[in-house]
Amino acid sequence: MPADERRRLAALLVSLRHKDLADYRARMAQKIDDDSPENWVTLEEMDHRLTT
Repeated sequence: MPADERRRLAALLVSLRHKDLADYRARMAQKIDDDSPENWVTLEEMDHRLTT
C-alpha cells in the first residue's frame, strides 16, 4: 500500500477511535448523572460484578 494511502488509513482509524472514546465518555457521564435509585448498585454488587 502506498505511503499516502497508509497515512489516510491511519488518520481514519485515529478519528474512529476518538469518536468511540467520545461516545464512551458520554455514556459514562449519563450513568454518573443518573439520580434514580433503582439504577444504583450496592458496593457488594459492584465488587461481585468486578470479580466475576
